Amino acid sequence: MAGFAILWLLPAVWVLVTSLKLTENIIRVPPEWIPWPATLVHYGEVLFSSSRTARIGRAFVNSAIVSVGTVALVVLTSAMAAYPLARMRFRGRNVIFALLVGSLMIPNAVVLVPQYILTHRLGWLSTYQGLIVPEAAMTFAFGVFLLRQFFLTMPAELEDAARIDGAGPWRIFTRILLPLSQPALGALAIFAFRSAWNDFLWPLIAVNKPEMFPLPVALALLRGAYSSESYGPIMAGATLSALPLLVVFLLANRRIIEGARVSGLKG
Repeated sequence: MAGFAILWLLPAVWVLVTSLKLTENIIRVPPEWIPWPATLVHYGEVLFSSSRTARIGRAFVNSAIVSVGTVALVVLTSAMAAYPLARMRFRGRNVIFALLVGSLMIPNAVVLVPQYILTHRLGWLSTYQGLIVPEAAMTFAFGVFLLRQFFLTMPAELEDAARIDGAGPWRIFTRILLPLSQPALGALAIFAFRSAWNDFLWPLIAVNKPEMFPLPVALALLRGAYSSESYGPIMAGATLSALPLLVVFLLANRRIIEGARVSGLKG
C-alpha cells in the first residue's frame, strides 16, 4: 500500500516541485526533485503580476460560489427526497428509487445538449444559477441514494416516540433525522464540493463570459497562455486549485469514511 501511495503521489509532488523552481531549472535532464533555489515567483505571477492571469483570482471566487451553492442545494434537496423514500410508505416508492439509481448509469455527456437548451431558454447561461443548478442535478441521484441508505439504518422507535409527542413528518425530519445524519450529510457535502470544484465540461459549455469562468476553465486558458514559455505558472495554478480540496479532505476525512461506512458503500 505504501508503494502504491508513493506511486500515486509522484505526479502531485512533481507539480508542487515544478511550481517552486526557477524557469531555467524546470526542464533539465536528469530532472531535479528538490527545487533549489526555491522560489514563489510563479505564484506571484499567477495571482498578481501578469495580465494573462488577471482572472485567476476571480475564477477562484467563481469556483467557491458555485461549489458552496451546489453543496447547499444538493444536501437540501437530496435529504428532502431521501426521507420519504426511506421512512414513508406510498405507492410507487420503489419505482421512483429504482429510476433515481438507474439515472446514475447515464453518462453526464448524454444530457449535455438538453441541459444546455434548457439553461439557454431559462436565460441562465453565464450565470451562477446556470452553473449551480445543473451541477447539483448531476449529484442529486447519488445524494438521494447515499442518504436513503443512511436513513434506513435509523431505528423506527425514534419516529414512533416523536409521533406520540405530537410531532409531524416535517418536525421529525428536521429535529430528529437531520441532526443524527451529520456523518452522511458531511460525506455528501464533500463529494458534492469536489465534483463542483473540479467540473470542467459543463462550465466550458455554459459560460461565454471570461469573468464568469470557474477555476478549471481558467486553468485551461492559463495553460494555453504559458505552454510555450514556462510550466512554472501552470504548475503554480494547478497547485493553488488543489489546495481547497486538500484542506477539505484533511479536515473531514473521518467524516467521509464514516459516511461511507454507515451508508453501506463499503469498497
